[in-house]
Amino acid sequence: MRIVILGFLLSLGCPPPVASPTSTTAPLTEGDYAITVDSVPLAYHVHGRGPVCIVHAGGPGLEWSYLRMPEVERVMTLVYLEPAGTGASPPLASPKDYTLARYAQLLDGAIAALGLARACVLGHSHGGYVALTWAAMHPDHVGGLILYDTAARVDDETRKEQAAGAAAYAKEPWFTAATAAFERQAKVVTDADADAVMRDQVPFLFADWTHRQAELAEWLTTVKAFVSPMRGANANQVPWDVRAKLSAIHAPALVIVGAKDWLTPPARADEIVKAITGAQLTVLANSGHLGHVEEPAAFAAAITELARKL
Repeated sequence: MRIVILGFLLSLGCPPPVASPTSTTAPLTEGDYAITVDSVPLAYHVHGRGPVCIVHAGGPGLEWSYLRMPEVERVMTLVYLEPAGTGASPPLASPKDYTLARYAQLLDGAIAALGLARACVLGHSHGGYVALTWAAMHPDHVGGLILYDTAARVDDETRKEQAAGAAAYAKEPWFTAATAAFERQAKVVTDADADAVMRDQVPFLFADWTHRQAELAEWLTTVKAFVSPMRGANANQVPWDVRAKLSAIHAPALVIVGAKDWLTPPARADEIVKAITGAQLTVLANSGHLGHVEEPAAFAAAITELARKL
C-alpha cells in the first residue's frame, strides 16, 4: 500500500524577489479582509481579542475554516490567513510555484502589510512547515511561534514512520475507504474532487474517529480543500530539513502535539523543541493530528500561557 499524506507533500525552491505589499496598513479588527502581496491577492479573517497571531492552515490546500479556534480567540486576536489557492485567495500561476519558500515569502509580505514588525505565527501541519521556513528565513521578524502538529523535517525516515502509523488503523471500519482516498489524491481535477478526497482522509487525523464521528459531524462540514495547492504539493516533493537553522530564533515558542498523532508524532515535536532555545512542549494525551478539535480546552490552555509572554 502506498500512502501519500496531503500534509506531507513537501515543497521547496527559490522564490522570486518580493514586491512591496499594499501601501497602507491592513485592518486587524474583527472582520473579513483582503490584501495583495507580490501581486498575489490574499484573503484573511480576524477574530478574537488580545495579542495578535497569524494563523496558517495546513494541507496544503485546506481552507482556513477547519482551523477555527473559538477558545483561543478568547485570549488572542487570530488572523486566519487564506494561503494562495484556497478560499478567496486565487491560485498561483503554476503548480511549481507552491514551494515552502514561496509560501513563507507570502506570509512575510502579509505580516508587513498588517503593519507588524515582529509577528506571532501559528502554523498547523504543512502550515507549520511554512512557519518554520519563514522563521528560519526571517528570525528577526519572529515575535512568537505556535507550532502545532508539525515537524522540522521530512525525509525517507519520517515517511516510513507515517506508513507504519497509518497501517496501525487497519482494523478500523473506515480504513479501506480512507486509504483509497489517498490513492485518489494524485488524480484530483476539481475542487469538488479535492473536497471529497480530504473528507474521506479525515478519519486518519483523529485519535479515535470511530467512536467520535457523530459528535464531529458538524466540524466535518468545515473541511474544504482546493485542487491547485494539492497539485502544487505533488509537483514539489523534495526532502526538507530546517532543524539546523532554528537556533537563530529567539522568541517565545510553543510546540503542541497529539500523543496519538502518527503524521507528526511526539518525536518530531521533540526535535523542534531541542532546536529552538526556550521552546515549550505541550502533549495532548487524547489527540491525534487535530487537538484543537479533539481537546479544545487543553489546547487553548497551552496557548493562553504563551499569550502571556507576547
